Amino acid sequence: MEGKTQSAARLPHATVIGDLSKAFSLPGVRTGWMIEHDPQRRQQYWTARAYFSICNTTTGEILSEIAIRKRDVVRGKTQEVATRNLKLLERFMADHRDVLGWIPPQGGMTAFPWLVSGENDRPFCQTASERGILLAPGDCFDAPSHFRLGFAAAGDNFSKALERFGTFVKSWSAKMITA
Repeated sequence: MEGKTQSAARLPHATVIGDLSKAFSLPGVRTGWMIEHDPQRRQQYWTARAYFSICNTTTGEILSEIAIRKRDVVRGKTQEVATRNLKLLERFMADHRDVLGWIPPQGGMTAFPWLVSGENDRPFCQTASERGILLAPGDCFDAPSHFRLGFAAAGDNFSKALERFGTFVKSWSAKMITA
């Protein structure tokens, strides 16, 4: 991904939540942060966190500290994978533009494509999951024709997943034409 994006933390009414899951590829450590300018909302968030989770694991905190200290190395590898996979995804989306629409993400490691037909994508996502393709349905985000697609898989996994997804999209498209 080229260039830098500005953080919403610069906005006075925005709450920014970050973690080590995606950019640092450390989802299991469950370590994150929050930037909140409003002291009352910050206290509400702190109270909710204390209610649901007392503390992190010591091991997770140590790994988090190491990752943050070595962030250029850790994030560099993740960025390399995401950039490579985004290029693969761009080609994939161009090949399937008759069924899928999208706006390429300017940051992060997820995309939010949609079904060009405008139909609710839950059946699409459920059928995809039956074929081993995990997509988060858009109705979880109040956008029922969209779905969440992650592209941070390392190695050859993402290209293989796109091959499987492409086969599925073609079969879905053929089913829709005959319906």
